[in-house]
Amino acid sequence: MLALPLSAFHVLHPTAGLLALLGVLVPLLVYIWNRRPARVVQVGSLRWLETAANRRLRRLKPEQLLLFLLRAALVGVLALAVAGLSWQEPTPPVRGQVLLSPDLLASSALAAVHPGIDSLRQQGYELRQLRRGFPRVPARTWARLASPTPSLTDSLRALLPADNLWMRAQQAADSFPNRPLRVFSTAALRRFEGPRPALPATLRWQLVPTPDSARWLQAAALVGTDSLRLLVGRSTEEASTFRRLTVRRPANGASVRVAGLPDISYQTTANGAQLRTLDSTIVPIRTTPVRVWLLTDAAYAPEARYWQAAVQAVSVGLAAPLQLTAATQAPAGQLPDVVIWLKDAPLPAAWQQAAVPGTQVWRVGRGGGRAVGSTFIPANTQTAVAIRRLDSLTVAAAETVWQDAAGRPLLVRQALGAGTLYDLRTRLHPSWSALGESPALPGLLLPLLQPPVAPTRLLAHDQRTLDPHQLLTTAAPAAAAVSVADDAPPATDLRPWVVLAAVLLFGLERLLSGRAAGRLLTATASV
Repeated sequence: MLALPLSAFHVLHPTAGLLALLGVLVPLLVYIWNRRPARVVQVGSLRWLETAANRRLRRLKPEQLLLFLLRAALVGVLALAVAGLSWQEPTPPVRGQVLLSPDLLASSALAAVHPGIDSLRQQGYELRQLRRGFPRVPARTWARLASPTPSLTDSLRALLPADNLWMRAQQAADSFPNRPLRVFSTAALRRFEGPRPALPATLRWQLVPTPDSARWLQAAALVGTDSLRLLVGRSTEEASTFRRLTVRRPANGASVRVAGLPDISYQTTANGAQLRTLDSTIVPIRTTPVRVWLLTDAAYAPEARYWQAAVQAVSVGLAAPLQLTAATQAPAGQLPDVVIWLKDAPLPAAWQQAAVPGTQVWRVGRGGGRAVGSTFIPANTQTAVAIRRLDSLTVAAAETVWQDAAGRPLLVRQALGAGTLYDLRTRLHPSWSALGESPALPGLLLPLLQPPVAPTRLLAHDQRTLDPHQLLTTAAPAAAAVSVADDAPPATDLRPWVVLAAVLLFGLERLLSGRAAGRLLTATASV
């Protein structure tokens, strides 16, 4: 649809309208012809009528001008009707979006980019959160964040919605197409899961630096009767590492001093001994080893070696000593801490009641599986691991822990009595996946095999950052520009109203023309 430069007015057929508008020349020529002075020939007594005729012509001039204007307007309105006049509501302006990750809003690091975001707001950008629904950040809230205070501890900040920022950025690009997008987030690696999606060229991402490193007490265990083994974590931009320290067991209420950590208080309660940090974090002291049973049969014997190597590597990050047992029969009595079930047989039904809080049972892919040819990118290395086959069985009401590059569940968990059942939908065997040979496997298993409170504490202090080069990968091709007709509100056809206006003008013209003709006849008769 072509548009004339008349703000919100549009015409469908401008060429036909211009040709019809040439009809205005007809009343103009008639008007000019009527104004031509006639040659006066005085014949007899007619010369005495000259004065009366001049008065009559002077009376006709205003009405002829008005008739000319009405006829010209009538032709012009008919030309608009032929051209197809319509009214188009003005299209709202396209506004850019500034998207802030929730953990950045709760961080003192926001002060570093606050002036730059204010500059974008002055340019018309809207301020939103990079989370589900993309809610706006009210101006009053933003003004309050101008001078942030570290009111949230690292632990509380880690409990904020742990959205996958890759996924949220893709959703933002789909929700605000063809708009400039500016994303501000921390560089925390835990916020980026899976492969980087193909993002449009209209999206620009800025990573905001956070504290360089963190140290914390991850776990503690009793060794003998007078010693404590502490697992101290340290996380930097490159990696998270753990070291085990053995200290003398202090008296109740006394402090445990560790280099790089604030004072830690040793307390004994009815539920057992524990360590309390200055930020009121409680670390229970484990008094028993971590018992892991590897139940397998002959068909899974090659794969059992991969599990043994992975679990032994995980033991380096455990405060309590590891007790690994490889057997073909299930243990009698209470289940151990971890059971790795490498059998095609179903789990014993009695385990539903035998599993206590903290118990974990792991199963792997059963049957022949199906070929997928996918990859899995662990969050701790960002290096793709080949996934060749997946279990064809589905597990209802399960929570996805890992997923492959295509979004298919790779590791899911669900309740098993009071414990947890993990289903690895692939296997460590090379014909199924490259997980068994991946150096990332122990790091993936460590937070899952820790006591229940440990993963949250590990996540809270994780300072590993995303490689900035991942934000410089080739962007997705820019989407085709959306035409005005696609985005603009529907146009209102004005032709019926234009035709009605033409009818009214025609009636008015006929009325004035009839009055002028009557007055002319009256004047002629009087003469």
